[in-house]
Amino acid sequence: MRLMVITGASSGVGRATALRFASEGYAVCALARSANKLDELVVEAVGKIYPYPTDVSDSQAVERTFAKILEEHGKIDVLVNNAGVTTGGRPIDFAMIDRIIDTNLKGTLYCTFAALPSMRQNGGGHIVNVASIAGVNISAQGDDGLYIASKHGVVAHSEALGRLVRRDGVLVTALCPGGIDTPLWNDENPYPYDEGMMIQPEEVADLIAYILAQPKRTLFKNVIFVPVVEQW
Repeated sequence: MRLMVITGASSGVGRATALRFASEGYAVCALARSANKLDELVVEAVGKIYPYPTDVSDSQAVERTFAKILEEHGKIDVLVNNAGVTTGGRPIDFAMIDRIIDTNLKGTLYCTFAALPSMRQNGGGHIVNVASIAGVNISAQGDDGLYIASKHGVVAHSEALGRLVRRDGVLVTALCPGGIDTPLWNDENPYPYDEGMMIQPEEVADLIAYILAQPKRTLFKNVIFVPVVEQW
C-alpha cells in the first residue's frame, strides 16, 4: 500500500485530496492543526486516513510527527505540501509576517526535509508543493506582497530541490492554481472575479491524481491551473 502524507488536510484542497486518495487505496497520513476536524475526516473517509494533529510552522512538531509516521508506517511515497495561509486582507505586522512565512514557506521546507530521507532510502517518491499562481505572477494576488513572496519561495524551492533529488528517483512538482473555492477567500479578502468560476478543491485533487499517475520517465514541474476568468 502506497503512503501519502498531506498537510492542511482539514479543509479545502487538503481535505479533498485526502478523501480522494484514501478511496483509491492509499494509506493517507493527514496533518492539520485541528484534531477535531481530522477526526471528522477519518469518519467520512472511505479508506484509511490516519490523523496527525500538527502545526507545520513548528519545526519540532513536524520532526516528531514525521518520526511517528515512519515508525508506524515505515515509509513515505508521496508528500503533498498543501498547508497555507493568507493575510486575509488584514494589515501586515511582524506577527503576520511570521505566520505567513512560517506556514507557507518554512512549513513546506520542514515537511520536505523530514520526508526526503525515507524517499531516498526507498529509491524514490513524489513531492507535490501546492503553491499558487501568485508564485509565478506578481500581479495575481493584488497587493498581498507577503503572500506573493512566500509562494515565490515555494516555487523556487521546488525547482532547486527537483534538480537535486531527481537523481535519487524523487520527483518534485510545484502546483500553481488560481482561485480555489476555499475558506481562504472571505469578506475581507474577496475573490475579484465571478465566484462561480472558481476551481473546486476536488478538481485540484483530480489534477494531483493525474500527475502522480504519469510514468516516472516524465515530470510535471510547474503546473499552472487557473479559472478562465483570471487574466494572467
